[in-house]
Amino acid sequence: MKQDIYDLKVSVEYAQKTADESLAKFDSLESRITRVEENVNVFHKVKADLDPFKEDLQGKEQWARANNVEIKGVPLTKSENLYDIVGVISNIIKCSMRKEKINYIARVPCVRSDSSKTIIMAFNNRYVKENIVAAAHKHKSIVISDLVFKGRGKVFVKDRLTIFNKALLKRVKDEATESNFRYVWVKHCKILVKKSDTSPVF
Repeated sequence: MKQDIYDLKVSVEYAQKTADESLAKFDSLESRITRVEENVNVFHKVKADLDPFKEDLQGKEQWARANNVEIKGVPLTKSENLYDIVGVISNIIKCSMRKEKINYIARVPCVRSDSSKTIIMAFNNRYVKENIVAAAHKHKSIVISDLVFKGRGKVFVKDRLTIFNKALLKRVKDEATESNFRYVWVKHCKILVKKSDTSPVF
């Protein structure tokens, strides 16, 4: 009986020790969770403070591209003259793109490695750029065979959006498809949607 009592005492002491250790770990964990929650609250506050600056920066980045046109789908050749290519496109869409109106023109890498480098054109005047994009949109379809290249691939002339706004445009198109909106387009570097011919523009 004495041995049984001793064994029971040892078991109780071990259980008490284990319980004390578990309680200490729980207190430590609870303290760490409290600190994490405090840090999360601080993070959300900092994020809320930074969001307006981020939005303002994105707006300024897009504004810096307000005079730019992006031409996609034109095959890359070794001896190409970009001004000649632009001249042909100008004749197709019936909108003048005279050399003196262009600040610079160059090719830039595409996100997709299998695509030709995009042609970027910066104009001295924003209204010239808007007229060109509108004329290209009105023409609707330019194919590379129109530019004396082989094939039937399409050439696109449009606003040059920032990386953020390009991603946003893709998301808007996906959402518009799911919500049965018929029209999604870009005008003055802004993304617009319209559900039907008689619906308001958002």
